[in-house]
Amino acid sequence: MTTAVELLDVALQAARCGADVLLAGARGDLEVTTKGEEGNLVTNVDIAAERAVRAVIEARRPADEITGEELPPAGREQSAPVRWSIDPLDGTTNFTRGIPYYATCVGAADADGRWLAGAVVAPVLAKTYFAHRDGGAWLADSRGIRRLTGPADGRGARLLGMGYSYSAEVRSEQFVATAEHMRAYTDARIFGSAALAICAVAEGAIDGFVETDLGEHDWAAAAVIAEEAGLRVSRPGPGSSALTVER
Repeated sequence: MTTAVELLDVALQAARCGADVLLAGARGDLEVTTKGEEGNLVTNVDIAAERAVRAVIEARRPADEITGEELPPAGREQSAPVRWSIDPLDGTTNFTRGIPYYATCVGAADADGRWLAGAVVAPVLAKTYFAHRDGGAWLADSRGIRRLTGPADGRGARLLGMGYSYSAEVRSEQFVATAEHMRAYTDARIFGSAALAICAVAEGAIDGFVETDLGEHDWAAAAVIAEEAGLRVSRPGPGSSALTVER
């Protein structure tokens, strides 16, 4: 029987391979196109990174299903013991502008849809966030490896992470909702990467996160990390398109 620990090991290896592609790609020639809504960018590096991530998973877990942001699903959809959700480059616009807030994200769910493991690797920031179910949330960076437990109380300011849709119609609705969200916070931050914003709540850098109109790949890995840091995570589902992370 596969354990969450084993899945995390695969997720970490795969995410690191994807992040290596991002680092190399940042120094090369970018091919940038738009998919769907204006501003929703995809580059040749997104696709190369997803291929690198998939290669690791396919080699180590050939019976599993793989879903990702840029490439079609692969594997045994009906009988797969595990489904992987990949965002090879969360923060593509940041990447194209030289802003360092971007990451490769790899999450794993069992056949019942329970999210078991997640890894988020931000190569320029030199940060690796990771967690598996019932194993706590962790961050590896220049300071070593430490456990994440979310934001501390009593700091005198409450920061909300958020983001806005590529759709002008949805974005208008989000602007209206922002006023209500901000009732519980004193200031806001937009990271340009939902995964890194969620991980920032787990790390305690900000106090909460909310965004609508996200794809599963945007939050799959990071949500596991936030939950294992002791935070409440409300994923999109019937009746709500919002993802929220809070103490």
